[in-house]
Amino acid sequence: MSKSEPGLTWKFPREFWTANVIELFERAAYYGVFITLTLYLTREVGFTDVETGWVVAWFASLLYFAPTFTGALADKLGFRRSLIIAFSLLAAGYGLLGAFQSKLTALLALFTIMLGGSFVKPIISGTVAKTSDELNRARAYSLFYQMVNIGAFLGKTVAKPLRTELGLKYINFYSAGMSLLALAVIVVLYRNVDTSGMGKTLREAWQGLVRVVQNVRFMVLILIVAGFWTIQGQLYATMPKYALRL
Repeated sequence: MSKSEPGLTWKFPREFWTANVIELFERAAYYGVFITLTLYLTREVGFTDVETGWVVAWFASLLYFAPTFTGALADKLGFRRSLIIAFSLLAAGYGLLGAFQSKLTALLALFTIMLGGSFVKPIISGTVAKTSDELNRARAYSLFYQMVNIGAFLGKTVAKPLRTELGLKYINFYSAGMSLLALAVIVVLYRNVDTSGMGKTLREAWQGLVRVVQNVRFMVLILIVAGFWTIQGQLYATMPKYALRL
């Protein structure tokens, strides 16, 4: 029987576990809404199928592009303050999305959710990195992604009974509640981690992005991978509509 390498551990500081609980709540909130977002935008808000496709495409694209810059901003503001801002925006955005079924309000709500969500991933992953040493970092990130998957599973699981028993808009209120729970955890338990030696300025982030875009082989790889994600995204964008319209 193989022995564990000396120094390996599953014990991490409080900030690590707090960050993972926050991530679980955030993923539960996000996937609860995202799995039914196209249905909500067409059935409740009044967008056409094509309009909904464009709205969700821009929402998802900006959500994953913006951390290039919001991560740098979080380094300047501090992780704790940035998380408080992020989950305040998320709670407000989800609540607004459920409370008012108008196109303009929905766009404003989705922008608010996008902005808040773009802070979360770089901060939580940064906390995981700073609260684990090099030897235990793989274990730390395995726990982190377990929390991501558990949160995503919970969000999608809760969405079904909420949709059928109460209505689509109540999924947004559920996600707002998850965001408020995460915010409470941040205020009570989360403490800033030492971010010295990490992070970039906004200018450095932009310069790095330019260098990436200029790398032709890497961009070709990105386009190939994007083809897969375009197909996979239809599980959220069109499959729910297809299943319900059969």
